[in-house]
Amino acid sequence: MTPGASSPRPLSRRRRRLRWTASILAVVLLGGAGALAWFYSRKPSTYRPGEENPDITRALARGVPPDAPAPRLLDATREAGLGAFRTFEGARTGQLPEDMGSGAAWGDYDNDGDEDLFLVAAGGPLGAPEAERAPSELFENLGDGSFRRAEGFPETRVMGMAAAWGDYDGDGWLDLLLTGFDTLRLFRNDDGRFSRVTSFPELRGFWSGAAWADFDRDGDLDLYVCGYVRYEADPGTRSRVSRQYGSSVPYTLNPASFPPERNLLFLSDGRGGFREVARARGVDNPQGRSLSALWHDFDADGWLDLYVANDISDNVFYWNRKGRFEDVSHAAWVADHRGAMGLAAGDWNRDGDDDLFISHWLAQENALYDSMVKDLAGGDGPRFAAGNLRFADVADQVGLGQVALPMVGWGTEFADFDADGWLDLVVANGSTLQVEDDPTRLRPQLPFLFWNRRGEHFHDLAPASLPLASPHVGRGLAVADYDGDGDLDLLVVHHGEGVQLLRNDMQTGHWIEVVLRSRPAAGRTARGFGEGATAALRVGGVELRRAVGGASYLSQSARTLHFGLGAATRAEGLEVRWPDGEKTAYGPLDAGARFEVTQGEAAPRRLEPAVRATDARPAAAPADREGLLAFWAAQRAAMHALKVERDHGKAAGLFRRALALDPGHEDARYYLANCLLAEGDVAGALAQLEELRRRNPQSHRAHVRWGSLRASTAGSAEDLAAAERALLAAHGLNPEETGALLLLGEIALMRGDEVAAAERLEAVCRTNPRAAGGLFLLGYLRWRRGDSAGARDRLRQARAALGPDWKPAGTTAEGDVRRQAHEDATLLSDFWRRWDGAAEPRAAFRALAGRLPAGRGPRSRGARVAGETP
Repeated sequence: MTPGASSPRPLSRRRRRLRWTASILAVVLLGGAGALAWFYSRKPSTYRPGEENPDITRALARGVPPDAPAPRLLDATREAGLGAFRTFEGARTGQLPEDMGSGAAWGDYDNDGDEDLFLVAAGGPLGAPEAERAPSELFENLGDGSFRRAEGFPETRVMGMAAAWGDYDGDGWLDLLLTGFDTLRLFRNDDGRFSRVTSFPELRGFWSGAAWADFDRDGDLDLYVCGYVRYEADPGTRSRVSRQYGSSVPYTLNPASFPPERNLLFLSDGRGGFREVARARGVDNPQGRSLSALWHDFDADGWLDLYVANDISDNVFYWNRKGRFEDVSHAAWVADHRGAMGLAAGDWNRDGDDDLFISHWLAQENALYDSMVKDLAGGDGPRFAAGNLRFADVADQVGLGQVALPMVGWGTEFADFDADGWLDLVVANGSTLQVEDDPTRLRPQLPFLFWNRRGEHFHDLAPASLPLASPHVGRGLAVADYDGDGDLDLLVVHHGEGVQLLRNDMQTGHWIEVVLRSRPAAGRTARGFGEGATAALRVGGVELRRAVGGASYLSQSARTLHFGLGAATRAEGLEVRWPDGEKTAYGPLDAGARFEVTQGEAAPRRLEPAVRATDARPAAAPADREGLLAFWAAQRAAMHALKVERDHGKAAGLFRRALALDPGHEDARYYLANCLLAEGDVAGALAQLEELRRRNPQSHRAHVRWGSLRASTAGSAEDLAAAERALLAAHGLNPEETGALLLLGEIALMRGDEVAAAERLEAVCRTNPRAAGGLFLLGYLRWRRGDSAGARDRLRQARAALGPDWKPAGTTAEGDVRRQAHEDATLLSDFWRRWDGAAEPRAAFRALAGRLPAGRGPRSRGARVAGETP
């Protein structure tokens, strides 16, 4: 203080408090302003459709944990014979029906035990002549991992969307519904031959997703069909721009530009006819632009509920109250208002009730509606009471929500790809926005392959999978165990391109597959395919739930139910709720097998051997990307040379190059053997098949092929005995497959053992009543015993089994080994193929009698083999 200056007057207590408070406020305000400035500089910006925003899409994604499985999905499209299929011919003209894409449907149409495939083509640009559209096609599964076009399906060139298999007339054969723009067609399946059902009401409209179900539990399949919009092609609107969820899109591509189409519910009359009752039953959804429909018993009361995915309008949940429907969309908290496309249902977190996944349009996230039904109902008590049917969207919490913001999601399915007991999730993505410098093309996008880590979080493995690392305009998606090896394979429809068949090699856990056959409807003898049934497998005290039926997007997955068991080698039990509401419990089931469970029968019937899928292909595949690319380049070139160029020598060289890179690849070695056989190198073919048998003793096809070829070239009794041992091994691996058993019956005939031949051939015909070869040879045995009437009866049965369009084959040189390159040829098949169909035994069997020994009973050791020089 300066000397002589007066002292300042002290502040009162009140003033001191005010000054102190003001100082604190100043600090808080300054600090708060800084904090707000820092917050606004760091917060995620508003997401705009189509942009890459790392704050939202990348930073929120968790890293893939070290215990995640390797996503070993191998592109088998070309080698399976599906590479030539095309979904769209011509250039798009920017109209809505051209861009919605198409789907695929798995179904065993010929009842031979494997999954066949119907592929829907979107056709071509609006207004293109029918002849210029890409055709929708049916592909028959040949049982060896490959397909061929089914020639008996009518040529269909439409602007297709969805396909759905269902046995509408209850004759035991799957019929097919096809939808599309101004397309609604039903094809009837008569013993594997198709005809268009002209009595079905083919209403005009823009028809999208379709689903079969016996919603009223009367034993007959009913049908729900989604209607999208009432599209009108108007050249004057081509240059107009509209707004869709805040984005500018061409007027003709905006579903909001057009009024919604009504939905349809076809009620079966039980005699193969239908009556459309959607409006009368309150499920026509007149305000919804619908794309997918899912029948599923969400409240476990035994009645199938109906969920409908709508674009740019609320989704609808119709609760089934014993055949009557009630709209509970808002009450159940699932009136999703976003642009919805694909649907999938499954118990992803294993809490005992089924949840709902929905794929959405750009910038809208996807949704995972977790069911609270069991919790609200009090454990195992009544599932539905007032307020019990509730769902909560947990997609963001488990890694499925914001990661999907840049994507447009379509087909989707829950599937346990690695068989660890937890349902994984796959989503096909593809934009509806045009490529900037090429308006004839849409923007491609990458798919999602979400691995479910014990119900805690989903991790996208697609970037680590070479076949999934290339973007496409994805639309339809469906899963099936197409090669019968016990794991679920994946098929994706790429709009404007073709399809991609991905063979699953990532399964590491044990597995069980279940085929359900429901009780025949009243007045019918054929069993149903279990549509709407639910199976619960108990493994380690945990209930794994699966249901027959699904939605995806415009697509249908296989009916066979797949259960991953993880490390468990058996299931404690199985409970099935059948479509009519009946419940059946079954005892323990061993892992590694397929079982047929038939309503009314006491126990499941084993269809497949107890072999893990991971054991079926011992692999030493190239670990590096370059080696993998080199292998597949050689493999695909070899398949092209084999199937397209038909140059067996060139194909053999390429298969050898592929095997040098991956000696354990079964398909490469198997097809190499076929090429060598076609070139006349029987010894080389046998050597390759023998190596395949050594590497994989569980390879059914290797045993059958080697045994057939060894028998057809037998020069001694020892050769026939060796062939017989190989075929017996094949039969032991799969007793329900009749090919090996037919060959065993033929070998017994060639050895002169007519007793063993009769036993084996009778077993063939019991398992497959349409086995023409078995019936023909049984007729020969009847004739040999002097039973002409019995022989004529068997010949008539054989002729009926060959079908009305059958014609005798041309004469071929006896002993032509190259014929064995065809899977459908057996040792004696030329004799019934050259048969003229007449029922006179002497004429029918004259040539065969000249080939086979004259003995009537078991032959003595050392007897001469047919064709052997005496």
